[in-house]
Amino acid sequence: MDRRQALRNIGLGAGAVVATPTVISLLQSCKNEPGFVPVFVSVPEGYALEQLVDLIIPADETVPGAVAIGAHKFIDAYWKNVTPNVQGQIWEERFEPLQDHMKMFFQAFGEEFTATFDKELQKGKPEEFDQMLSKYLTLGKEEQRNHYMAMNEFYQSYETDKTATPPKESAVFTLLSGIRSMTIWAWKSSEQVGENVLWYDPVPGQQKGCIPLDQAGNGNAMAL
Repeated sequence: MDRRQALRNIGLGAGAVVATPTVISLLQSCKNEPGFVPVFVSVPEGYALEQLVDLIIPADETVPGAVAIGAHKFIDAYWKNVTPNVQGQIWEERFEPLQDHMKMFFQAFGEEFTATFDKELQKGKPEEFDQMLSKYLTLGKEEQRNHYMAMNEFYQSYETDKTATPPKESAVFTLLSGIRSMTIWAWKSSEQVGENVLWYDPVPGQQKGCIPLDQAGNGNAMAL
């Protein structure tokens, strides 16, 4: 199960910690595209994705938010263009169809959103999407563990029964956790944030001890 879990994390974004040239190129192209026309999720789901990303890392007067650097476009394009390659290239064994699962999880999210607010995703307000994030991303460790166990059971069942479906709340938890991870990853990997917000040193590697904080990025994480 370890390798299956690792692949699953990469597909959902939680394990996407290495910004390869291909991924960086995808991120930069998403930033430069005008508007947002989803290529993987539906239009209502794309609207929801943009709202969620904006809530996870909002902009302020000095720091660009996740929407400004195109994180929502990147996540949608990543699910469309990168996930199939990850699935087919990392190991020769056959793993779960990650794209099918993402669609399944987003469907569960849409159904819960409609049941909670009596409206479709495309009519949702920021405070309603924030309520969904708060419900699932502030869970205690035991509740998170229960969702992880439920999803592992689903993945195992799906290997032999393609009609298997995950518990709805566990699917929504998995989706929102993945979106949060990918939003943070995309934001930190963007050129704009890397050079202007984080500590950017184009020639890193020097060891200097006992120097003032203002000479060491003022406590900011290093971009490279």
